[in-house]
Amino acid sequence: MKTLPLSMQSLKKIIDKGAVYVDKTYLFTDLIENEQIFLSRPRRFGKSLLLNSLEQMFLGNADLFSGLKIADSGYEFQKYPVIRLSMTMVSKTPEILTDRLLKNLQNIAESYNIGLRDDDPGGALQLLIKDLSEKYGERVVVLIDEYDHPVSSHMDNIVLAKANTEVLSSFYVGFKEMDDFLRFVLVTGVTRYAMMGLSSGLNQLVDISFDPEFAAICGFTPDELDQYFGERYSSTLKDLKSTGDLPPESSEADLRQKILDWYDGYTWDGKTRILNPISILNFFKKRILNPYWSATSPSISFLTKEIETNPLSFTNTYLHGYSYLDISLATVGNVNPVPLLFHSGYLTIDKISRIDGDLQYSFTVPNFEVEKPFYKILNEYLFIKNIVTEAAELNEALVKRNGTLLTKIIRRLFLRIPAEHYKKNEKLGESFFHMILMSYCSGLLPEVRSEPAGPVGDADLILISTGGLRAVLELKFAPDADPDKLEEALDNLANLGLKAIDEKEYGESDRLKGYDFAVIGVGVIGRGKAKAVFGVPRNDPC
Repeated sequence: MKTLPLSMQSLKKIIDKGAVYVDKTYLFTDLIENEQIFLSRPRRFGKSLLLNSLEQMFLGNADLFSGLKIADSGYEFQKYPVIRLSMTMVSKTPEILTDRLLKNLQNIAESYNIGLRDDDPGGALQLLIKDLSEKYGERVVVLIDEYDHPVSSHMDNIVLAKANTEVLSSFYVGFKEMDDFLRFVLVTGVTRYAMMGLSSGLNQLVDISFDPEFAAICGFTPDELDQYFGERYSSTLKDLKSTGDLPPESSEADLRQKILDWYDGYTWDGKTRILNPISILNFFKKRILNPYWSATSPSISFLTKEIETNPLSFTNTYLHGYSYLDISLATVGNVNPVPLLFHSGYLTIDKISRIDGDLQYSFTVPNFEVEKPFYKILNEYLFIKNIVTEAAELNEALVKRNGTLLTKIIRRLFLRIPAEHYKKNEKLGESFFHMILMSYCSGLLPEVRSEPAGPVGDADLILISTGGLRAVLELKFAPDADPDKLEEALDNLANLGLKAIDEKEYGESDRLKGYDFAVIGVGVIGRGKAKAVFGVPRNDPC
């Protein structure tokens, strides 16, 4: 087996070490037809390796691409002068940022044996491009990684973020009027450039972030998972069985599905599915299902701050109805958290619709890796007072099929929602309470599946307890009821949920596999009056 390229962002190092290189070079010839482009992807999604691979291609190092798809494409390798910058430099103050920009440009100039002729970063960039082009008789390639990092990493300090924005705006203006000297420009980052207030220097770039043609340029598709890592399935399956992460009867297909549940789900065109690359590499190295990407993402502090400010803004109701402009335009200090969390990797596109001629985007949490910490943080600020006690209580209610206790838990949960949030959400109905209940359970149970596909439809939730019980939960909602018949109305709604589970065979695959299995109907009326009822699973004796 080839080595796993953990912490390797250099094509030469990967080739020299005989490590796995998921070949994206089949996209390169079409990519470079666009002379100046922008690509947005979350951090740790392979942007740095992409830029390094393009750098080696433009430096004419054809030997590194032997055996890769671009070698068979007819592309003629040619050497160009390359300016490559990473903006993940220390940038605590605009003065430090300015100094680091100039030092990096100075290092590049010295590597080509020319001088830097300006002490302003934007002017220095312009002159460096021109001088390199004139010296080598070729147009220049510019590759900039994490262009927005000096701003997006300080979103919790708006004064500093704005000060760094001014420095970067002045720097990126260096691209202006340089078309005659530029062969290719690729700028990558997390957020769209207009969202960082940097469009004045970068508005000539073609944004390919949502282009279906390049949807798979970073990260791994499910087919690439099989092609490049399939040989590891057998030994990994054996290890996961031994640790209890997978049942003894699990197959390689079950392992593959588990990997997809944990690390798949990202998409930028609504169709092409992408797995998180850093998580896949860590998973096959350590053979433990863990949240590798979300545990190290530097955006977590922003997520925590936003949830603390308004936890209900991330429930399902607020993840729909965003236009292309909504997810593209903003100013520092006035950024909608949902699009920013999408660009950061905590949300992904769920559906793209066309309404009245305009594209509308809906978002969702991409996978179990992100879902677990996402809802854990959400719960810390809204729902859970004592995670150990409440987890034990919820598990007890499920395992003992105790409807009275589960009703108490759910009613207490809904009572914790501040009154002003109910006022804002009076017309939201079932989806609102579904999302509240899902986020609460996700913070307490080993696993929660939201709307998993069944033979006829999608169950609301499948709750998996500490002991492995699979409990299928269906929630039914009514806006109001006769106060004198409230309990009867709640019973009717809960039983409608049980009837739906039976008729649509929700959770049937888990039941047939022999898991400890339960069915739950939950009725909710108005502002969170609720009742939970356990039923008898279909085809089981009373």
